[in-house]
Amino acid sequence: MALAPGLSRKLKKVLETRTDTPDLLASLNTLSEFYTENTPHSRRNLRSTIEKRSLSINEEFLLSSTAAQKSLDRVEEEVNEIVECCDKIAMALSSCNATTGDIISTTERLKQEFEVTTQRQEIVSCFLRDYQLSPEEINALREEDLDENFFKALAHVQEIHANCKVLLRTHHQRAGLELMDMMAMYQEGAYERLCRLLFSVSVDS
Repeated sequence: MALAPGLSRKLKKVLETRTDTPDLLASLNTLSEFYTENTPHSRRNLRSTIEKRSLSINEEFLLSSTAAQKSLDRVEEEVNEIVECCDKIAMALSSCNATTGDIISTTERLKQEFEVTTQRQEIVSCFLRDYQLSPEEINALREEDLDENFFKALAHVQEIHANCKVLLRTHHQRAGLELMDMMAMYQEGAYERLCRLLFSVSVDS
C-alpha cells in the first residue's frame, strides 16, 4: 500500500533524522524535564507546553537582563561621575595654568616697572650730583673755617653753574636759570668770606 506523497516525505524526513546529534540530545534532555507523561493529552498539549516553557524561559531571561541592566546603569553612573571628576580636574588645571600665566605676566610687568624706577633713580641721582649741593657742602660754604671742604664745595658750585648752561639749551631753561641764580648766590657768599679772610690776614700782617 502506497503512502500519500506528503506523508511519505514526512516519514522519510523523520527516518533520516539523526538522533545522536548534540543539539537533538540536548533538546530531548530539556524536553524530558517537563514532559514526564506520554499520554494522548500530553501529546496534544505538547506544543502549548513547549510554548509556555519558552515563555517562562524568556521571562527568566528578562528578569536576569533587568538585574544586569541595573548593574550596567550603576556602572554608567560611576563612569559619569569619574568623567565629571576628570572634567573638574581638567578645569582646575586649566585655571592653574591661567593663574600661572597671570603670575608670570605680573612678574614681567613688575620687573619692567622696577627697571624703569631704577633708571629714574639713577637719573635723579645724576641730577642731584650735577645740579645740587649736598647739605654738607652748604655747611662748608657757610662755616667760619675756610678749610679743604670749603674749597671743594666752591669748586662744585662752579661745576653746577657750568652745567646749568646745558639746561639753557633745552626746554628746562627756567630750571637752569633758577639753579644758576642759586649757585651765583652761594658763589658770591663764598667769595665774600674769602675776601674777608684775605682782608683780615693783610691787616694782621
